[in-house]
Amino acid sequence: MWGDDEGGFNVTMTQSPSTASGVEPKQNTVISVAIRELFDSNEENKNTHVVVVGIIKQVETQALKNMFTIEDNTGRLLCIQWGDENELSRYPKLIENAYFKVVGSKRIQNDKVTLLCHSVRPLETLNELTHHLLSIIALPYVTEEINMASGTQQSTATNQKDFLMSGDNTNGFTDTTNNLSLNPRQLKVYTVIKRCQDEAGYSALDIQKILPEKMPLPEIEKILSFFIEEGHIFSTIDENHYKVTDFGG
Repeated sequence: MWGDDEGGFNVTMTQSPSTASGVEPKQNTVISVAIRELFDSNEENKNTHVVVVGIIKQVETQALKNMFTIEDNTGRLLCIQWGDENELSRYPKLIENAYFKVVGSKRIQNDKVTLLCHSVRPLETLNELTHHLLSIIALPYVTEEINMASGTQQSTATNQKDFLMSGDNTNGFTDTTNNLSLNPRQLKVYTVIKRCQDEAGYSALDIQKILPEKMPLPEIEKILSFFIEEGHIFSTIDENHYKVTDFGG
């Protein structure tokens, strides 16, 4: 893993639920970092996704990729966003001298550190910058808590229990601010995503595991497609993980 015991890069912050009985779950770490921290280590971890917030500089658009640098008060980092012409046209426009949030994986090639982008979007509010900085400060304390918990992590079953207990009715699905005019089954899926505390968001399979009343995976995927079209959710670390766009909710 990255860094030493005090750097925060050697601990799994989140874990995807098991995909099948007897199958070892894939661990995915999503952590907020300052750019300097990525240069302090000469190792990379493809299962680790980092969140960087800073000002976009030097945008260069090519046939199959966008290249740009992002700058915070600790340094500058080269970012690469791959995709074909159609994919790149769907991404948010890169605006120089504007604040953006980038989720990606650290890569090292020829001793040069770059960030392979999974999600790039402008900040909706500067409160997101404040939240990012606080997350960096809080990371060592969160790491200590995880180590004290003997390495155990929150499972899907625990997520489901918390989800059930946090609702206003016996099923945990009441959302008193259903101002999106969703039908009951859409509301159940939306509520699961809305309560996600993970930077990576939830996939359709994650949602299916958390819902107490099981819903067919194709139906969940259809609902997610509807949410995307309506702008209710956005993709995070890849095209299969989502969080709600209702940042104030």
